[in-house]
This record gives sequence, structure tokens and C-alpha cells, in this order.
Amino acid sequence: MLRPIDVLDRAKGKRVIVRLKNGSEITGVLQAFDLHLNIWLEEAEERKEDKKIRLGSVLIRGDTVLIVSPE
Repeated sequence: MLRPIDVLDRAKGKRVIVRLKNGSEITGVLQAFDLHLNIWLEEAEERKEDKKIRLGSVLIRGDTVLIVSPE
């Protein structure tokens, strides 16, 4: 049986959606993460209403993460 951390590990190099506690949603290619759920994304974009804002490379603090899902 896969643990959630195993699913994330298999998603490295693939696009994921990260939903934050403040309601923001960021998509990007998962490069790395740690046990605190700090997440490094490349080609990141933030979705706000009907707009996409290009962010590039981002590091998201784990304590702000609500959900991470493969896209």
C-alpha cells in the first residue's frame, strides 16, 4: 500500500497542483520536497480567477500547503 509521501515521490518530474491555505492554487513541475512538505516547483504558475501568473521556480513552505495532487 502506498503512503501519500510515496505518491508524491512518484510525481517528481511531473506537473502537480498545490492548493494553499490562503486559497491560492499553484501548478508546476515537482522537483523535490521534504518531510515538512516544503515543495520545489519549476515552471510554476499561479491561477487567480481566469488568469495565470507565471512564477518560474518557486519554493513553497510546507506549513502553507493544504493539498498536493498530480495534475
